[in-house]
Amino acid sequence: ELVHQGQTAQSMSGQTQTVTVLFSDIRNFTTYSEQHSAEQVVAMLNRYFSLQVEVIFRHGGTLDKFIGDAIMAFWGAPTADPQHAANAVAAALEMAQRLEEFKRELGAAGAAFDVGIGIHSGPAVVGFIGSERRQDYTAIGDTVNLSSRIEGETKGVARILVSDETRALCADKFDFIDHGFYKVKGRTQEAH
Repeated sequence: ELVHQGQTAQSMSGQTQTVTVLFSDIRNFTTYSEQHSAEQVVAMLNRYFSLQVEVIFRHGGTLDKFIGDAIMAFWGAPTADPQHAANAVAAALEMAQRLEEFKRELGAAGAAFDVGIGIHSGPAVVGFIGSERRQDYTAIGDTVNLSSRIEGETKGVARILVSDETRALCADKFDFIDHGFYKVKGRTQEAH
């Protein structure tokens, strides 16, 4: 679609857009890694990522990157999506379902396997960013950072945490449970 529109890396460098960003991180991955061979860990990650990326794409998301055992994705770019928040939340809910299926595939090894998913909506600089020798299509800025921090707050709270900004954009489509305010690392304001 971007090629058809005549977009290039230069025309898509550093535009501010409103997006919804999702971070998903595997819980107890270090423990799993210690108890299995490198080949088993890679095979497990590849299978897990394949399942989850399929969900992200089905809900119109852009896969940004894998960061170790984490996934970063966003909605609303490179093509506009007025339902970016709702599509991200729907993807997160399906990702949680896929996780349960994957845990059953793992059998006993999947007992302690879990994920945390954090979602936040807001402005981000989106485009091809990097050096002259290598550029990635990505999103950067406070919205991305807060999404990552929200994912970090899921431990012991909920598998999926959504910011108040995201909730406000799609409150008519889902039933949300309020988990209160959190002081997240690197921010002076609390996140809700």
